[in-house]
Order: sequence, then C-alpha cells, then structure tokens
Amino acid sequence: MYESIAASMQPFPIGLWVPPPADEVSIARYKEIRDAGFTFVIGFREIEHGEETVAKALDCAQANGLKYLVNDPRVKNLGVTELSAMEPLISRFSSHPAYLGHLFFDEPGADQFERLAALARSYESCAPDGLAYVNLLPDYASAQQLRTATYADHVEQFLLTFKPKALSYDYYPLRMNGSVKATYFSNLWTVREACHLHQVPFWVFIQALSYNGTHREPNEAEIRWQVNMSLAFGAKGIQYFTYWTPDAANGETFEKALIGKDGAKTSTYWNVQRVNDEVAIVGPILQSLQSEGLLVSGETPAGVERVMQSFGSVVSLEGDPAIAGCFSSDNHPHSIFVVNRDYSQPADSVIVFDDNRQLTIRLEPGEGKLIPLSQ
Repeated sequence: MYESIAASMQPFPIGLWVPPPADEVSIARYKEIRDAGFTFVIGFREIEHGEETVAKALDCAQANGLKYLVNDPRVKNLGVTELSAMEPLISRFSSHPAYLGHLFFDEPGADQFERLAALARSYESCAPDGLAYVNLLPDYASAQQLRTATYADHVEQFLLTFKPKALSYDYYPLRMNGSVKATYFSNLWTVREACHLHQVPFWVFIQALSYNGTHREPNEAEIRWQVNMSLAFGAKGIQYFTYWTPDAANGETFEKALIGKDGAKTSTYWNVQRVNDEVAIVGPILQSLQSEGLLVSGETPAGVERVMQSFGSVVSLEGDPAIAGCFSSDNHPHSIFVVNRDYSQPADSVIVFDDNRQLTIRLEPGEGKLIPLSQ
C-alpha cells in the first residue's frame, strides 16, 4: 500500500556532498548518483574550472532527473554593499531546469547570519523559486565557532534572522572507538523543536565515511540507523557526507566514501543504495505529514526533553528500546514510525492500542517501520 502512495508524491530530498570532480562530470557519473537513490547534488568545486563545468553538471543532473545546487564563492562571499553583483551571477544558472538553488555558506558562525540574510533576500528577488542554502554547525562546535551562548540560541537566531526555506545541519555521531557522540539525540531534538516552532522543514547530514582517524566507517545498519532516527524526529530531507572520496584538506583526512578516489563504487555505495530505496518508499509519506513528537520505550535518550505518553489509538510503546515518531494529517493521528534504537541487534517492539490490542513488530538493527493508525 505504502509503495503506491509514495509513487504519487514528490520525491523525498536525498542529497550529497562532494559530487564527482570536474574531470569526471558526465551523464554516466550522474546516472550512478541517480541509481543510488539520490535526488539532488550539492555543487563542490566545479566553478573553479569555469562556469562551463557548472553548466555541464546541471545538464548531467537534468539528464538523470536530478536537481543541482550551485556552489559559487563569488555569490557566498558578497558583502552587503555588493548585492547588485548578485543578479548576473545567479541568472547564469537559475533558469536551468535542474537548478535547485545556491549554496550560501557551510557551517557559518552566528556573526555571519545578518550578512547571509541580506544575501538571501537579494537572492530571492532574483530567483524566487530557488533555495538559498546554508548548512549549520552541530552542537559540538566550539563556542568561538557558534558565536552564541548555547546551541539552541544558535539555531533560533539563524531561524529568526535568515528565515530559511529549509534548515540543514551536519552531525557525525559514529566514533572510531565504537561509541556514538553523547549529544546526538540532543542535537536532533534541539533542531526538531526549533523547526517545529517556526514551521520550517529540516534536513540532516548522514555520516557515510571514516575521517580524521576519529570517526569510523559506518556499516549498512549504522547508515540505516542514522537515516531512520532522523526521519523519526521529523526530518524532511537527508544528505550524505560524502559521495566522492575527498582529498585531504585543511588538516583533515578522509577514507573511502561511496565512490573511491579511483572512481570505483565501494561497499558503502551499495549500502546507501539499499537504504535510499527504503527512504524512497516511506520518505514521501512522512514528508506529507506533520511531526507531533516521540513515543519512547526504554530510557529516554539524553537531551530529549519531552516525550508523548500516547498518540491517537496508541497508548504505549513497549518492548526493546525503540523510538517512534508520531505523525498527523489534518490534525488527526495518521501513523507512527518505529525505529530500533540499536544498530547492532534486532529488537521486538510492542505497540499497545486503546482497545487492548497489542502489535509486536520485529525490527532489524537500525530498521524503521511505518505503522498506520485507524482514523
């Protein structure tokens, strides 16, 4: 049933950071992106090789039904007194059928928000249908980077100042020692609550590679776990860090991503493809619904400040530790998306209904299942 419903909806946004390098931009390479289940590409360094390379990337994206976000430092580095220079830079690409928008900043401090907001308002007058894209820092950034008293202040200030069409942020939780960063759920909760208040969709980056000797390469279950947790919290888009394996830069080192430096698909490519195939089914449904909160079995994750005791006909979530995102349609309970909180062991989750029925569902490591509720 859900497959047919999803087919009639808009595709769920699934993006990537670090696309094929300039000398690899081709219809065939962008077909690999499409085949892995992606719907949009965030430009990287194509502009360094000239506007023609960006135009070629847009053409390759269009040929494969993808959207493309232009990354042009000439735009994102404009000052507030230079806004008249924006229109000719934007118009070069904004009429292309594959054009999604422009990247304005990756991980700005709060001291950049006013300037970026001025750029966004000018941009919107040039490309009203385009996306002025900014990706925010995670909560483990330093106070000097955030430039605010708390991370919640950082997110709130961005929403109030920049007024994004969608808020994106990155958080890479999987440590080399096998642990998960302590504030993973807290960061998800902070962004979810702020975006819920302001009625702004949020997008999350997913860790897809090992880097710096501190973050491990995720297996398929760990990728699935990150994605499904994001969906349960109400994310309306996901993005992967990274697609093509980056070169070492700025003191950072990177292991293989979905595509190795030699251009060959890695095992992560196929893992992500399988997860994205699942998102293509459930994502459009969740995208059309309103996130109302969380049901939790087991101990409430640190940083999640409030959980629901019941939702619609569901009076409790029991069994092994799980999180269920609660979703409504037209102010009526519609479904819950139940996710195994363990990415290494299966779980049995028990949904208790108000008519004394119980539904036990088996969840593989990191798996999520959408459970419709009676209307």
